This record gives sequence, structure tokens and C-alpha cells, in this order.
Amino acid sequence: MKLPLSVYYITQNEENRLPESLEQVHDWADEVIVVDSGSTDNTVAIARSFGARVVHRSWEGFAKQKAYAASLCRNEWVLDIDADEVLSGQLVDNIKALFSAPLPKDVAGYRMRWVLSPPNPGHPFRHDKTKKILRLYNRSRAAIHAEKDSNDDRPRVLSGKVLDLKGDVLHRTLISLEQMERKYCQLSSEQARYMAARGRKISSGRLFVEFPLKFLKYYLIHRQILNGWFGLSVSITAANRNFMRLAKAKEIQMLAELEAMGKSDGQSSETRST
Repeated sequence: MKLPLSVYYITQNEENRLPESLEQVHDWADEVIVVDSGSTDNTVAIARSFGARVVHRSWEGFAKQKAYAASLCRNEWVLDIDADEVLSGQLVDNIKALFSAPLPKDVAGYRMRWVLSPPNPGHPFRHDKTKKILRLYNRSRAAIHAEKDSNDDRPRVLSGKVLDLKGDVLHRTLISLEQMERKYCQLSSEQARYMAARGRKISSGRLFVEFPLKFLKYYLIHRQILNGWFGLSVSITAANRNFMRLAKAKEIQMLAELEAMGKSDGQSSETRST
């Protein structure tokens, strides 16, 4: 039997990782929604081969894409999965058991453990900090706040409580350092536009401390030190993303101020000439 649950994805060029993720959900979820932002590979064809409904939407940031995908779902309960995430067998079993009886009316959603899953057993990228994430939720009690260029794509609880569900979301995040660098470049640009649009001021002092502090966070707290040379590379790349989002935001603000000054000078010159 299909569960009264909608699963939704946002995708772009995910032909390598999407099939494994869809394999774990397509046969028991009532519907699968895929919002694609212009894949040029086989992502769309793969999604449709698993019975997913595919809708195109131009990219406007993680939060807006996911909020839109959730809005397309016909069920009250939804499961938010990324193309690079795979549900563990235990988590699938617990979701099925959860829906075998009426769900509590005072529950907004369920958290699950999010863990790193290395590309293959021999890869040095094997350790990372685990965390609990809210991915299974009731749309009337939790929602993603849709803002352009925002990467805050986690559902915000409006009412009710959040419980834990045993089982893991396996995060197949890594293809290569090049892929990670490209992704982080996109993220830093989006975050910079988001901060600049909201008038968030970036001090020069913050720029000087951002990289070393974030590097230590990833290298020590996130345990990338255990991943050897690869963990060092990941920590530098991730810290650079955090630094560049601030630097790009400050640059956007600087250019806007220079443009405004140029217009002001131009108007002053016209006034004096008249």
C-alpha cells in the first residue's frame, strides 16, 4: 500500500545520485514530486521512470525551490529529500510503521539523523559531525520560509511538537573537490545577494576572522581532521565559502554605494550647469 505521504526533491543535473535515492521511496510513497531547474543530463528522464511528477522551475535559491515543491504536494504530510540523500532501511521501516496508525494531531514533524556517507569504502572522506534534521513534517504545522537567494531551506515549526524518528539519512554529498568548489561558489554568491538585499553590513574585522574561525570549526568540531589530507581540503574549501559570502556581500554594497555616488555627482553637475 502507498502511504498518504508526498516526497519532494529539487534537482539539477543529478543523474548519478538521484536513482539510488528514488529507489528507496518510489514504491511506498503516494506521490513523488521533482522540481527541476533545468537539467541538461538524464535527471528528468530518470525521475519520470520512477513515476515522479516533474515540474520545471527556474532557480531562485534553495528555500524558494523547496517551498514551491512542497506547495505542489497533494498530501498533508511531506518528506523533503535531496537528490544526494538516501534513506536507510531502518528509517524506511520506521516511516512505514509510523503511518500504519493515525498520526498524533499535536505533532508538527519528525527529526531524523543526518550522517555522512562516503563515495566508497576506501575513500578518505569518512568522518563528519552528525546532526538531527526535520525532514518529515505536516504542512499545516511547519513550512519553509520562501525568500529569494536564501539557503535556509529547513521547515520552520508553526505549531505542535517535533519528535525523533530512528534511522539515518545517508548524505552522499561528495562527488569530487571540483564539484564541491562549484557548489560552494554558487552558494556564496546566493548568500551574498541575500545579505546585501537585506542591508546586512559586513565589517572589515569580520572578514579577517571569518576564514580562520570557520576553518577550525570544520577541521576540529566537524572532525575533518580525521579525514587526513582530504579533510584538510574540505575544511579549506568550506571555510572559503563562508569567507567569500561575506566578501561578495561587501563588494555588492560597495559597488552600489559607488553607483549612487556617481549618480549624485551627475545630478549635482547638472544642477550647477543650469
